[in-house]
Amino acid sequence: MVDEKWTDKTKGSLKIKLVTRGKALTRIAALGFLLGCFSPITSAQESIRLIAVDSDSASSLWVRVFLEHFIPEVDRRLAETGNYVVDWNPAFGGTIAKPRGVLTSLQYDLADIGIVTTPYHPDKFPYYMLPYVTPFVSDDIGLISRTMTDLADKYPQIKDVWEGYNLHYLTSAGSIDTYNIILTEPVESIEDLAGQKIGGVGANLLFLEGSGAVGVSSVLTDWYNNMATGLMTGTIVWPEASAAYRLYEVAPYKLNIRFGGAASKAIAINSRTWARLPEEVQNVIQEVSYSYRDALALETGKVSEHAAAEYIEGGGTIIPVSEEDRHLWASHLPDLASLWVETMNDYGLPGQQILADYMQIMSDHDQPIVRYWGQE
Repeated sequence: MVDEKWTDKTKGSLKIKLVTRGKALTRIAALGFLLGCFSPITSAQESIRLIAVDSDSASSLWVRVFLEHFIPEVDRRLAETGNYVVDWNPAFGGTIAKPRGVLTSLQYDLADIGIVTTPYHPDKFPYYMLPYVTPFVSDDIGLISRTMTDLADKYPQIKDVWEGYNLHYLTSAGSIDTYNIILTEPVESIEDLAGQKIGGVGANLLFLEGSGAVGVSSVLTDWYNNMATGLMTGTIVWPEASAAYRLYEVAPYKLNIRFGGAASKAIAINSRTWARLPEEVQNVIQEVSYSYRDALALETGKVSEHAAAEYIEGGGTIIPVSEEDRHLWASHLPDLASLWVETMNDYGLPGQQILADYMQIMSDHDQPIVRYWGQE
């Protein structure tokens, strides 16, 4: 706007120029108003910071799939509306949580979302021991993971247990299609396992009951050194891990017993974090957790085929186990499932119903069941 008092004191030519300039500014302002009327109105995109945690690094399949599928898929789906964006802070490989420490890091707000290895916590989450008390039933990790998730939806008491630890359960998942035993020295028969020091995460050491082997509770990242130094003479392991961690270098003999698979992972998020998330973000994270579960199962199948070949290429030898010996091993195991049902009952969970549901689903899907747990 032109200052009238000041322009009155100027010569006419200057006054004309100033008035002309004022008209031009008015036209520009009017043009800006019109453009504003026809331009789309955009709202500010809200950024949400999430720390994702696991004690293992991206060399582990489930972490790699989380980085390559879970995070990008959440970002992609949120970008469809443009309302929210996640500022991811991945904390894998022990930067926040050491082995067995993911649960507490989530529980006490050190991280927001993570991959909990459930066999590390049988005293807290007995439900997730179900595949471990039903060996020789299935090696379809996709079916096992979906079934474990569906049963948790059917029996809300299972999710209530998570809430007691300030955690919101999203899904079960797994990269273990079947467990085998790898050894530092060859064996000629199952009887040769007597006295052997066999490692495991704790839950799968149940498979050794009645074999004469001595179970050694240990974690994946320690297995190589433990076998190299003689602290263990073998371990219970799945194909992908034996290749990813180059375990064939210290344990080149695989006893192909095929105990079956296990959904050993659960995706969980801190309850306070979950409560503050907008509904749209909650829905996307829940949906993508299922997508991650299925993607991990598919990738497990692909990786297992390559891992078996890599084990042999690395100097490993496969020791076959006959179906007769597998049935014999299964029959010599104690009634693991009944003991699990008693534990579930102690926690106020309907163990017998869940076990019956699980075995029925496996049977309905024509799984190669060697022992019908819960029907003895």
